Amino acid sequence: MSQVDRSFIGAGSIHIQPYDQSAPLLPVGNVSEFTFSFEEEKKELKNYLGGGGNRNVVSRISGITGSITAHDFTATNIALALRASVSEIGAGAVTDEPHVSHGIADELIPFDKLPDINQSITVNDSLASPLTENVDYELTKSGIRVLDGGVINDQGITVSYTPLVANAVQALVESGREFALFMEGLNDAQEGLPFSIRVHRVKFSPVQNLGFISEDFASIPLAMDILADPTISSAGLSPFMRLDLAQ
Repeated sequence: MSQVDRSFIGAGSIHIQPYDQSAPLLPVGNVSEFTFSFEEEKKELKNYLGGGGNRNVVSRISGITGSITAHDFTATNIALALRASVSEIGAGAVTDEPHVSHGIADELIPFDKLPDINQSITVNDSLASPLTENVDYELTKSGIRVLDGGVINDQGITVSYTPLVANAVQALVESGREFALFMEGLNDAQEGLPFSIRVHRVKFSPVQNLGFISEDFASIPLAMDILADPTISSAGLSPFMRLDLAQ
């Protein structure tokens, strides 16, 4: 029989959804790395009859972990990394939102929501008198910056504005939620021959490092524990994962 070339360069799209299927299976986005690691627990009975070596060995898999390196900084991906909740911020008008001020030049006063600076923004002092843009304050991407020589003091201000549609990510408020993972893959070394990976039940760990200032493209390293799915109990079926490889 002639030898068949099965060299492999994997690529594809990874999707996740809650383990209870309460939400759809959605893509993670651009992923540069997807790997599994297997931890082995081994018991060895030494050969005491002479000659060394082992008389017997018992090996069990004690744990399965996986890692994903994602490059799309979506609210969903960041929430996975930070065990966070995600809520949507609408574009409804905000009126007379109060803020503490100190009246110091270059003081940044961020609004509660990201403002749409292309819409009307009104800033009033503590007496409800209007303040003047580029005289008392300067607009920034997140709020206003106090200008030297202006009349903003330490009595506070109020702002009225239209926020940008955005997602609020509340870090470390979710316990370890469980997900299912599916990879729709292809083998670049075999003219795009398809394969798929189903990981039935995973739990993501909080990220160790997550950088937001860098000269290079940022990444989100997602680590996960792969758990047994108790709903899969038939003989011959893995409760952990399944791979389908086109011939």
